[in-house]
Amino acid sequence: MSLWSTKPQLIDALNDPDNKVIALTGKWGTGKSHLWQDVKGESKEPEVTRALYVSLFGVADMNQLKVKIVQSAVPNADANRAMWQRVDAAIAGFKKLATSFHKGFSALDDLALLAVPSILKNRFLVLDDIERKHEKLSIDEILGFIDEVTQLYGTRLVLILNSDQLSDKAMWEKLREKVIDQEIQLDTSPGEAFDIAASSTPTHYGRPIKEAVETCDLTNIRIVRKVIRAINRILGDRIHLPASVLGRIIPSTTLLASIYYRGIENGPTFDFVLRAGSPRDEEVTNADSTEDAHENKHRTQWRSLLHQLGINSTDEYEMLVVDYLETGLLDASAVGVIIDRYVAETELMETHQRVHEFREHALWHHNLTEEALVAEARSLAAEASRIDPYTVTWIHDLISEFPGGEEVGNLMLDNWLTAFSSKPDRGAPERDFLSRKLHPRIKAEFEALANEIQAETTLYDACERIAVHRSWGTRQTLALRGATVQDFEVAIRTLDIDKFKLFMSQLIEMCAHPSTYSEHFGTATERFIEACRGICADPSSGRLGKLIRVLFEDGKLLSLLDQERAT
Repeated sequence: MSLWSTKPQLIDALNDPDNKVIALTGKWGTGKSHLWQDVKGESKEPEVTRALYVSLFGVADMNQLKVKIVQSAVPNADANRAMWQRVDAAIAGFKKLATSFHKGFSALDDLALLAVPSILKNRFLVLDDIERKHEKLSIDEILGFIDEVTQLYGTRLVLILNSDQLSDKAMWEKLREKVIDQEIQLDTSPGEAFDIAASSTPTHYGRPIKEAVETCDLTNIRIVRKVIRAINRILGDRIHLPASVLGRIIPSTTLLASIYYRGIENGPTFDFVLRAGSPRDEEVTNADSTEDAHENKHRTQWRSLLHQLGINSTDEYEMLVVDYLETGLLDASAVGVIIDRYVAETELMETHQRVHEFREHALWHHNLTEEALVAEARSLAAEASRIDPYTVTWIHDLISEFPGGEEVGNLMLDNWLTAFSSKPDRGAPERDFLSRKLHPRIKAEFEALANEIQAETTLYDACERIAVHRSWGTRQTLALRGATVQDFEVAIRTLDIDKFKLFMSQLIEMCAHPSTYSEHFGTATERFIEACRGICADPSSGRLGKLIRVLFEDGKLLSLLDQERAT
């Protein structure tokens, strides 16, 4: 039964005086002790509210158990003055008699074991963690103790056991057969486990964590608390994340934490989750692998769990989570960068959807007024930084024809230009093969940026990036595309020897493979060849001209130099 339905059953069992011994059983960590404390705290019955609680964890003999009972009763001494007066009288009388036989009986002062009968008289005693007792304490001793206190002192007991932790099943069967009057099994639901865990470990992300906990079927309250703490630690003070970002982060974090804390029976491995949606995942799925029989056996079940959690793929975020769980060290800055990217991607997608809707409204919804379209465009103006410059131009031109629309169009244009100019690395627009229209102000901004980039990036810088990294970006493209024959000639004549080697080697390679580079750098290699021809033809070039011819000859490109120089 769930915790909600078990509670009234336990209350009824406690109210029945014929139930001398009640067993509350269930899996470890599902809230049995919490349920007892909840019932005790709400009860109006003096017997229940005065109940003593003792854990048998590690208890090796009956003396240790009795000492624990006394220790449990001590905090209630002020509230039970009459009982303690009886205890004092009983101990004093027995000590006087005992020490008359042997002075060693004075050691009973420290243990106060003689107080146990008076403490337990007509009282409730809760024994928890029975399955975790020391192996030296036999079940027969526990049975004898239970029989003694129930028969002689009118004590009633609640035994709390973790049914899934019982290594000695015979012990449990013996208890059930000999002493237990009523057994109540607790089967806490994942939702209840989360509610209890969250009451002591609060979180800002309650709803998505609870949904993930329910999907993972986590019922161990201790583990759910650890999951919540892990998520709180990873996300820090980011309490206003979009729902879509939480939907990306919470399920995988909950799953990985549950795996680490062993909260899922026969659950997936870290490796299985980390390769979800990757080419490696497909390779493993398609292969008839027998290397990991456990994984092969449960793979279908694991895939179903990932599907229910909405985990289609994982990336570096999940790797950081695994690293944190395994080491306890959190790279907060790296996590922050990833989450910020998720937020930006989410906002970008939402803006794209809004732009698409506006386009549909403007083109097809003839029943919408111009005033309504201007109002819709105004709401998009605040998101101009996430709209491409060609769409900004189109919206500006469209609504500028409507009454009051020019003001909104200019606002959108201003917002876009402000955001673009404030970017630390603005880059430059890719070549637009569709030849779409750009607003003059945006076009002017791009041209100014291109000139700035070209001025900042030298020909050598561009060639070095290409040679070392085998890649290039906007800066390198603009530098090479904009270079003149004179620029190449100046570089060749003035570079120091090491830079000259790299510069010439890279450009000769580009000349040897024109189809690879011409699409990106236009006629840059042609201007380089023309500069080399000019140097070779100049008598004052001395050995430089001869060296250039040797380099071209080694590259089997000497014919390019011998062609007629372009005019």
